[in-house]
Amino acid sequence: MKTLLPTLCLILTLFSCHSQKQTKKENKQPTNTDKTLMAIFAHPDDEIVISPILSKYAKEGASIHLVIVTDGSKGVTPHANIPAGDLLANVRAQEALCVTKTLGINPPTFLNYTDGDLALNENLFSLDDKIDSLFTKHEPEVVITFGPGGEYGHSDHRMVSNIVTEVFQREASETQQLLYYGFPNESKNKELSLKTDLVKWFNENLKTTRKRFLTYRIPFSEEDLKLGHEASSCHTSQYTAEAIDDLFTMMKQTDSVIYFRPWNGSKAIKEHFFD
Repeated sequence: MKTLLPTLCLILTLFSCHSQKQTKKENKQPTNTDKTLMAIFAHPDDEIVISPILSKYAKEGASIHLVIVTDGSKGVTPHANIPAGDLLANVRAQEALCVTKTLGINPPTFLNYTDGDLALNENLFSLDDKIDSLFTKHEPEVVITFGPGGEYGHSDHRMVSNIVTEVFQREASETQQLLYYGFPNESKNKELSLKTDLVKWFNENLKTTRKRFLTYRIPFSEEDLKLGHEASSCHTSQYTAEAIDDLFTMMKQTDSVIYFRPWNGSKAIKEHFFD
C-alpha cells in the first residue's frame, strides 16, 4: 500500500498537468501575426459595419490597414451643424484616427479625394494607381470593401468597390482574397424597431445579398461588438449616440456573424479569413 501511494500521486499529478495544458491549448487565442488585412472604403465611418471584425483580428495580431478614399467633407448633419469643406474634413479625419486607436489597428490611410467627386475621370485613373500602390506596399492577404450595391447605393461606395475590384483582378496573387461586405437578405427586418430617422432610412434602403452567396461568415464576440460600438461612437459629426445604438441594432440581426462574399464567388463556407 505504501508503494502504491507515491505511484498514485504521480499519476494524479501528471493527469492534472495534462488537463491544464489541454485547457490552455483550448483557450489559446488564434494568432495571425504574419497576416495583413486591408479594408478600403469611401468615407470615414463606412467601416462601422465591420468594426467588430476589425477588433477580432486586431486581437489575433493581424496588421490591419483602414484606407479612406474621400475626405468626407460634404457629410453635413443637422445635429453637428459643421459646414461642408475643410473644417468638416479635418473633424472627420480626427474621428477616423479615434476609431483606429480604439480598435487597436494601424492609423488610417487617407487618400483625400473630395467627397462626392470620385466619378470624375481624372479621379478614376489616379485612384486606380493609388490602390495599386497600396497593394504593392502592404501585400494584404485579405482585402475588404463594399460590393456592387455600395451598401445602400451611394455612388462613392460603388466607385470604390469597382476600382478596388479592377485593381485586384489585375494584380492579385493566388493567395490573396477580395471580399465584399454583405448583409443577408434573409436577415433583414423592415419592421425593425429603430429610434432615429437616419438609421430607419439605412434599414429601408440597405442593399442585401442572398445568404447562399455570402460564404465567408465570420463570428465575433460580445467583447468585439462592444469595442466596435465604442469605436463607432467616435463619429460624433455623423451620428448621435441614439443613431449609433440603432446601427448596432441593425447589425445584431445577423446573430454575431458578419457576412462577406468572395468577389469571384465560392461555394465553400468559411468562418475565418486566413485559412
